[in-house]
Formats: sequence, C-alpha cells, structure tokens
Amino acid sequence: MRYVSKVLLVDDEPDIHEILDVHLKRKGIDVEHALTGEEGVEIYRKLHKSGEEPKLVIMDLNLSGEKGMDGIELHRDGKGERMDGARAAEQILKINPDAVIWGYTAWSDTEWAEKLRKAGAKKIVKRLVPFKEFAEMVADFVKE
Repeated sequence: MRYVSKVLLVDDEPDIHEILDVHLKRKGIDVEHALTGEEGVEIYRKLHKSGEEPKLVIMDLNLSGEKGMDGIELHRDGKGERMDGARAAEQILKINPDAVIWGYTAWSDTEWAEKLRKAGAKKIVKRLVPFKEFAEMVADFVKE
C-alpha cells in the first residue's frame, strides 16, 4: 500500500498502537510507534533529520512505560524522571517548532490536558471518541 502521510503515535499502551495502526493504515496513513516519551522524541529527531518527519504527533498525556517498542529499557530525562507527554511535546517542539501535536488520552483530568496544551499541543482528544472516528479526524487533518 502507498501511504499518503505519516504520523507518530506516542502511547504506553501496546493495544492502542495495534488498534490505531489498523484504522490509520486503512486511511492510507503510515504509523511510527513509541511507547515512551523518550522514545517518541528520539524517533521524531531521526525522522526530522531524514526529512521524513510525521505530519502529526499523537501524544498520550500520561506515559508510564519505561521500555521502548523493542522492550529495551530507556533512559530517563535529565531530571531523573520519566518523560511525560507534556515534556516529550516540549522536546519535539524544540526539534521543530512547526511540529503539530495532538493529545490523546483516557484521562478526564483537565490538569493533564492543560499541561499538554501549554507544552504546545494543538488539540486534545479524549479516548471516548471511537477509534474509527479518531482515525477519520487524523486522516482529514493529514490530507489537508
């Protein structure tokens, strides 16, 4: 299949990756995957350097995982803490201030959403939105 666009999904739940991967690929969207904030920043950096950066970064707000997609332990940020979605968004925006980041979360806590919004997220989407509908929202955005 020829993909029309690419997104980076940063979420600590492998099931979310599997489900969204299927729905987004059906829409012609290639998906890069990261289970931690650190891994997301590193993947974004590599894609940016290669000129293949994603049109959209989908970022979980509360990233609790500490292992990457390959199961290898990842470093913590310079403060000795796991890198949450807001911190990862800030790092990605340092790499490319024009990066577009959407928060995607099951959390109803507005404090988390506001933290990510302040970090530069353009949109916050609750996981109450069905996966298929969310994939359509993403497809509409990346195909603009």
